[in-house]
Amino acid sequence: MRVLILEDDPELAEQIAAMLRDENHAVDIIDDGEEGLAYGLENDYDAVILDPGLPTMDGFSVLRRWRENDRNMPVIVLTGSRKEVTDMKEAVRAGATNYLTKPVDLELLLDWLRGVLNSAGPNVRQPVLEIGALRIDTQSLRVWMDGGPVKLTPTEYRILHYLAVHAGRPVSAEEMVNHNFDGDAIKTANEVPVFISRLRTKLGKQSIETVFGYGYRLTLGEPVEE
Repeated sequence: MRVLILEDDPELAEQIAAMLRDENHAVDIIDDGEEGLAYGLENDYDAVILDPGLPTMDGFSVLRRWRENDRNMPVIVLTGSRKEVTDMKEAVRAGATNYLTKPVDLELLLDWLRGVLNSAGPNVRQPVLEIGALRIDTQSLRVWMDGGPVKLTPTEYRILHYLAVHAGRPVSAEEMVNHNFDGDAIKTANEVPVFISRLRTKLGKQSIETVFGYGYRLTLGEPVEE
């Protein structure tokens, strides 16, 4: 999953980012409203953590612009304002998914983030993904194949999870890299075939199909083109 943190407090932003990276999420941190607006319009995020008090453009204005442009990712608003009820109303009217006041309880924030990622919506997320003989627990980050545990590296897990979420269509190497790896875990599209090969070794050669000219598709039993 890819998460945008739009927060001008660098210490808080890094604390949240470290927590999310421990959960195997890719994270982008932006501290400026106009720049954050552009990031949200140009990139596909699974969720956003948003501070209303941003320089150049306030967070509520950013959120409204996203919604006006059909950017429907879940947005959790964080604020230290004393006008809690007023800000809560403004957050809801702007299109926020959830609302949390500062000082932020990081465990609660993580629970809320898991909740919005796993809730039904335009892109349905389930805590446990089951595709054929494959089972992925997205909260414990564990994987089973044919009932037995499969040990994956963080990179292998991210690629497999993305393929599972988008099962049924081919996913390009560029899409997997752009959506799953941030500046602290840079991968190039040329590296993806290496990890696909490792996943096939662990899950079975026919688990992932190469769709030439398009990318890779999770098949779990359908023929694999070579």
